[in-house]
Amino acid sequence: MNTEIEKEMVKCAADAILDRKGYDVVSLHVGEVSPIADYFVIASASNKSQLDALIDSVEEKMRDSGYELKNREGRSVGGWVLLDYNMVVVHLFLHEMREFYNLDGTWRDAEKENY
Repeated sequence: MNTEIEKEMVKCAADAILDRKGYDVVSLHVGEVSPIADYFVIASASNKSQLDALIDSVEEKMRDSGYELKNREGRSVGGWVLLDYNMVVVHLFLHEMREFYNLDGTWRDAEKENY
């Protein structure tokens, strides 16, 4: 996939998260170290209601920008949701679940950008 398109997708997802006051928003360029995706976007929510709002915002803005959701895993009641847009995967967490899964640490060798 075109790197510029992927970067636009990352920005679209990050903007959607920030619009709903998600925090600790980062993107990791994992394509150099993983066949899973080229980018991860990771963000935290303060509570389940905010997590639901982040999910809705990302899905709406990505859809409106023409990006197709390939798969959705997890549920807000579990504190973690994955939105798979093929080469860009969005991980939305409640704070304690983000610490538990520690994707930031697991993929620490990936190029990181903070939003």
